[in-house]
Amino acid sequence: MLDFFKHSLDKTAEAIKHVAPKRKVTFTKDEIEEILLEADVEYALVEIIMNEIYQEEVTREILESKLLATMAWTYYKKPEYKAPFVELVVGVNGAGKTTTISKLAYMYKQEGKKVILGAGDTFRAAAIEQLTLWANRLDIPIVSSKQGHDSSAVAYDTIDSAKSKGFDNVIIDTAGRLHTQTNLANELIKINRICNKAHEGAPNRTLLIIDGTQGNSAISQAKAFNEMIGIDGIIITKLDGTAKGGSIFSIAYALQIPILYVGVGEQPENLIKFDKYSFVDKLLDTIFVQEEAPKKEKQIEDETEETPEMNVAKTQETDELTQFLRAERLILINKVSDTKAFVNYANTPVDTYIEYKNNKWSYANS
Repeated sequence: MLDFFKHSLDKTAEAIKHVAPKRKVTFTKDEIEEILLEADVEYALVEIIMNEIYQEEVTREILESKLLATMAWTYYKKPEYKAPFVELVVGVNGAGKTTTISKLAYMYKQEGKKVILGAGDTFRAAAIEQLTLWANRLDIPIVSSKQGHDSSAVAYDTIDSAKSKGFDNVIIDTAGRLHTQTNLANELIKINRICNKAHEGAPNRTLLIIDGTQGNSAISQAKAFNEMIGIDGIIITKLDGTAKGGSIFSIAYALQIPILYVGVGEQPENLIKFDKYSFVDKLLDTIFVQEEAPKKEKQIEDETEETPEMNVAKTQETDELTQFLRAERLILINKVSDTKAFVNYANTPVDTYIEYKNNKWSYANS
């Protein structure tokens, strides 16, 4: 996965080099702002990030916490359901929807699950043919109709077949002609209603496919689909073919919808589960260089000798602070005193205080 994210960010890294030719230990706030904009992070979000950075010299750890904060909503919990698990896949034409469906189907099949596809994009004959070719290649059954037929009927028949034959997963394709938004909205709403009629609770998950090469312009598309039927998760395609890798932060922050997978390449196995920590880590590798550990110098002994009890207490307090920071994914900004510290919480854009009370570190009340 780490190699994948590194490869997918190659073009973004090249773009960043235009404003930051060399990796460094720290950057000024102005430099960080230029880097983020060059990576196609939306300007409004860059301003928010800059306002949450209080230091003039920005380290890797500081920027990491702010970038992770933009993805606070990426957590996804699979809903409770009665088999089969029905997924509705939406997105504009050309985003890679049909290919991504084949990748999902391949992934489920590798997990030992029985999968069936529904060619619900009856607006385009090419979409039906392409999905059928993938189904044949992967040896996965498909329910299809002719161009112009009712897509809701295809969805119903697919789910009905899955239930009668004991399939685990149903993946239904849909049309993506966003330029006729009213017709598309009506069609998607109808498909949702028919899915629930065929199987209570369906669709169990609605996935939006976003073309990574479109960068921040994909946000308006995503909002349109979300307003139509509600989106449960996002899959970003073609990430390796763009210098706009930073747009992922804007997409995650603006939509507040989990990014589940990212795709690169045309092969069925080219679908990777999205991990925000790995993604941020690899992006920061293109910007920062690790600071060398300072050489240990001979320490001058303090005139006041500390007792063994004092040493044990101080060590315990330090260890507990380190453990608390790691457990909560906090970044230490300033240790105000032995019992109070100012930290950044990696999953929110807000900094806060923690305190040592009752022999443990916890979040301060104020």
